[in-house]
Amino acid sequence: DGLLALVDKARSQLLIVSPYFVPGADMKAAFQRAVQRGVQVRILTNSLASNDAPLAHAGYARHRQELLDMGVQLYELRSVQPGSRSTLRSSAGQISGSSGQSRAMLHTKLMVVDSQLTVVGSMNLDMRSQLQNTEIALLVASRKLSAEAARNIEESLDESAWQVTLEGGKRLLWRAPSGSDWGDQTSEPDASLPLRMLIRLIGPLAPDHLL
Repeated sequence: DGLLALVDKARSQLLIVSPYFVPGADMKAAFQRAVQRGVQVRILTNSLASNDAPLAHAGYARHRQELLDMGVQLYELRSVQPGSRSTLRSSAGQISGSSGQSRAMLHTKLMVVDSQLTVVGSMNLDMRSQLQNTEIALLVASRKLSAEAARNIEESLDESAWQVTLEGGKRLLWRAPSGSDWGDQTSEPDASLPLRMLIRLIGPLAPDHLL
């Protein structure tokens, strides 16, 4: 409830990093209200290939088109990153969790509100964190910290993540960062066909509140 209240207080920008992202109806409604107020909402989560919980990704995938239709900007971490590149940067080094030549994966849970407030803790924006788990989040009122966190997130969006868009208003397209050699993708990037098929078959059977 506290995080939803912060979303409702945003006036210009929301930057969110959530490794597992399965929004419930109240969270989607809060994002929609924010977009309607003119707030830029950008969310970075794991791609299917970088996610260590594929069923959680299936829960997120159910909501992608609705979120994009309402104006939320979605980004997914690329699973293949150079070993020397950190997923999220800070002056102290890597703050995200794990990355390497085999697979990169998000761990940081972070939200920056209007470059003024930073929320960091253990809570993902998913229904399991909201309804079942015991989670904690720290709210820091610091323009300096918020500016640094926002810069770290934006660098990751620009260099290390796919932007998910709708082509022709219907078909999902994963856009590679400008200047990269990845190439745009029309299906879950870097994920094997068996994994994509598994998500299609089993995903609909897993209810959001358990993910």
